[in-house]
Amino acid sequence: MRHSPDRRRPSFALPPLPALTRRRLLQLGGVGLGALALPLGAASSVAAATDPYAALRSAWTGYLTGGVTDTSGSVYAPAITGLNAEAAAFLASIQTGSGRTSLWSDLPLGSVSANMTTTFSRLKTLALAWAIPGTDYTGSASLAATVASALDFMTSSVYAPGITPYNNWWDWQIGSSQALEDIGVLMYSQLTSTQVAACCAAIDTYVSDPTKQLIVPSSSTTSTGANRLDECRAVIVRGALGSDPTAIATGVADLSPALPLVMYGDGLYADGSYQQHSGVAYTGTYGEIYFADVVALVLLLQGSQWAITDPNLANLFTGVADGFAPMVHNGLMLDSVRGRAVSRFNESDADDGFTAALTLLRYAEATTDANLAATWRATAKGWLQRNTVSTIASTTQSIVDYTTGQTVTTSTAGVAGIALAQSVLADSSVPAAPEPQTHRQFPDMARAVHRRPGWAYSLSLCSREITRYEVINGENLHGWFTGDGMGQLHLDTDVAQFNDAYWDTADLYQLPGTTADQGALANSAGQNTKPSTSWVGGSVLSGDYGTVGMQLQAASTNLTAVKSWFCLDDSVVCLGAGITSTSGNHVVTTVENRNLHTGGSATLSVNGNSQATSPGWTSTVSGVHWASISGVGGYCFLWPSGANNVVLADSSRTGNWTDVNALAPTTLASDTRPYLSVALDHGASPTGATYSYVLLPTFTEAQTAAYAAAPPVSVLSNTPTVQAVTDSALGVTMANFFAAGTAGPITVDAPASVSMQTATQAGGGQLTVAVSDPSRAAATVHVTVAASGYTSFVSADPTVTVLAVGGGTVELLVETGGSRGGTHSVTLATSGTALTPASGSLLPATADTYVRDGSYASTNYGTSTTLQVKNANASNTGYDRIALLKFDTTGVSGTVARAVLWLNGSVQDSGGNQTTLQAFATSADSWSETGTTWDNAPSRGTALGTGALSSTADWVGLDVTSAVAASLTGAGGDGTASLAVWEPTGVTGLAVVLNSRENSANPPVLEVVTR
Repeated sequence: MRHSPDRRRPSFALPPLPALTRRRLLQLGGVGLGALALPLGAASSVAAATDPYAALRSAWTGYLTGGVTDTSGSVYAPAITGLNAEAAAFLASIQTGSGRTSLWSDLPLGSVSANMTTTFSRLKTLALAWAIPGTDYTGSASLAATVASALDFMTSSVYAPGITPYNNWWDWQIGSSQALEDIGVLMYSQLTSTQVAACCAAIDTYVSDPTKQLIVPSSSTTSTGANRLDECRAVIVRGALGSDPTAIATGVADLSPALPLVMYGDGLYADGSYQQHSGVAYTGTYGEIYFADVVALVLLLQGSQWAITDPNLANLFTGVADGFAPMVHNGLMLDSVRGRAVSRFNESDADDGFTAALTLLRYAEATTDANLAATWRATAKGWLQRNTVSTIASTTQSIVDYTTGQTVTTSTAGVAGIALAQSVLADSSVPAAPEPQTHRQFPDMARAVHRRPGWAYSLSLCSREITRYEVINGENLHGWFTGDGMGQLHLDTDVAQFNDAYWDTADLYQLPGTTADQGALANSAGQNTKPSTSWVGGSVLSGDYGTVGMQLQAASTNLTAVKSWFCLDDSVVCLGAGITSTSGNHVVTTVENRNLHTGGSATLSVNGNSQATSPGWTSTVSGVHWASISGVGGYCFLWPSGANNVVLADSSRTGNWTDVNALAPTTLASDTRPYLSVALDHGASPTGATYSYVLLPTFTEAQTAAYAAAPPVSVLSNTPTVQAVTDSALGVTMANFFAAGTAGPITVDAPASVSMQTATQAGGGQLTVAVSDPSRAAATVHVTVAASGYTSFVSADPTVTVLAVGGGTVELLVETGGSRGGTHSVTLATSGTALTPASGSLLPATADTYVRDGSYASTNYGTSTTLQVKNANASNTGYDRIALLKFDTTGVSGTVARAVLWLNGSVQDSGGNQTTLQAFATSADSWSETGTTWDNAPSRGTALGTGALSSTADWVGLDVTSAVAASLTGAGGDGTASLAVWEPTGVTGLAVVLNSRENSANPPVLEVVTR
């Protein structure tokens, strides 16, 4: 799997080397996880039957080689031929003299850490050629001696105790350690005990503690996410190599903290999102490593005394289904979650997609759910068959001399990858699953994917939590607009669209879907920045349709806009409004910028008139009602008079991977590709400009013309405060409210995204309403829908309360707080079980304060604008803080069906970034806001609901139904609900700072629902 090291290249460096990514490391030893196909009980040596370490080494050898005993079949020919070619090249050029300072002249050692990792990787290639049956070097004593001598050199003077790390941490802790231990395992029988010990000592020097990520040369920070898993992998396999139970146990223990779901920073989120580097959507690279590392180690250690049994493993199996698999389409990993990997000449969406299929097959092997395993095998087989770019038969050019640029032809998949892929490709009992028809959103990484037969559409956004794009080590230098609403259209008939030299030749100022200032930008401009805008996300309707939107705030200029995408059955409606800038540059919204591939062409038609295009042709047209690109689809412009300033262009573009990635070899030839583009020029320094068009993927010219003649979609609103459309054919209305307002039949009292559909079902009609708060600003949203007759209940999320269904309206109270932009849905019907409307009240706190123990026990904090909470799990330390709140419930009547205490705040503690809060009833409610201290505070009573907060400010809702019900005068209470907020008893928590009622922003509120 390719996962680029965090490598910084000094300005004086040798000719740039390609990023030796994790995928490349696996290619050097066979791609994927196929090695673990051999169960531990099938270890080939007699020793493995009694020696647990021998069993682990045998299994890991299978991981690296594919466990294949007969590679003579034609299916393995590309892999064997390529491995022979690489091994021959490396053996011919390796330096063996006693005075050597490096093993290969093009990889001088001592200042560029990447050269060290690449050196180990070449040795690993030689070890694989020795270990895999059927090569020219299988079992070669001469090759074994060469590798052993090279290891002596490396582990004594290059990667050895006493050598101070330089350049990039990744090479020292991950790249070199993993390659070295793999060599040690592969060549174990050919190494002396002294040589094995030297390998282990070197790894121990730089990966002594998997929880620490080295900061070169001598300090460290805490390792997280995929990096943590990679370091644990290094330690566990090193333990197997050196027969060290402590190392294995350490690796197993230290991977556990990376398994729970996260709410902040790096790792896997509940909605399936994966972040690395604190805000980069990275499911496709770091996330792929994360998922692959875990399943590899699970399978390696199963049945041993170190088996991984952490219950949080379940999160990964859920995450594979809900977050990992949805980001693969036709076997291609979507660019929207590959981060800076899009700029790598040797890592395409097809390459990462091929590896994803192998990872999915490993999870199929690891799960105990036979039905799930069958589903994943079928899914993987479908991916492998539809990915016609990176296959078991495809080959690539591998650079074997970075000075001269010499290459040899190697297998894309390798022996291990072929073996694992063949486990389903050659099995006729495994069906190939088709692509699903669905709409998925991932609020925690600002991504969305819409899938329909023949195509998929992926959206990449940015927010206060998600960066625009990332540059590290000079990779992804022109990713300027990839997070500004890039919308990629993936066609079944064009799987090479974004992997055929797209990222080095396309005009990256005009990425499809973006609205961008056309002023010149420097390399890396705006990288790793986040906008201050909060409204980013959308709502999902029944898993089929979706509304997506964002407040655009450009990084390089003061360009602002609001943008929405309404994903329907056969189309995507795109709206933009409030497009404003004073930069003096033209601002352009790119409708399409299509790679036609070498020698390719397409017919462009506008309003039914074919355009005489040729390279270099451009035309600006007004009154455009529709356009069509043959083999791609149609574009319908919804202005009554047609769109003006539509810029059409046929361009032949030449670029080089070095333009976008400083790690690309300077010996790479430039690429040239033809592009056909459609864009809207809003002019220089536009004020309040708009656009409205419909993408019609796969539509022919005739179909586009018919659609444009009578579009089923109409625009209800396209302003900076609300963007909304309705589709009469589907009965769907969708709206993004950037502020409270009304659009068509929908009214909201707070920012929200609302999608609704009316449909006729057997026995009557149904109304489904889906609501979210992408801004995460409100605890609750009151939604009113103008609709009559929907008086029966079908289903609803527990966070949705139906308040009324009469008088031609449906009123809903939706609890959006703490849901992180997630969707809440309800379905009503015109017939069936009649629902009982409810009443909803939002009560402000009448008093609040917090108390603190220790030397603060007599201090009152009743006038503070914050409430502080922490359970130090130790008495009288001065660190315990408990919040107290009171609410007047005398005006509440009826039976309390639900009561939620809503608090807004965040974790503010150096010890961590997420914690659990818990509400409690109090023993008395006579305490006063300005007179209560730790010494005289009421004691905590019954434990009530819990909720989680992170270091990002948000709402948290705590269920306090029983306490509020008991406070009602009709139930014998005195009309005051008194509550305490702490952290679960007996659990050491983190400091949390909450807004108090004295705070003008998001003070506490008590939601009470009665019937």
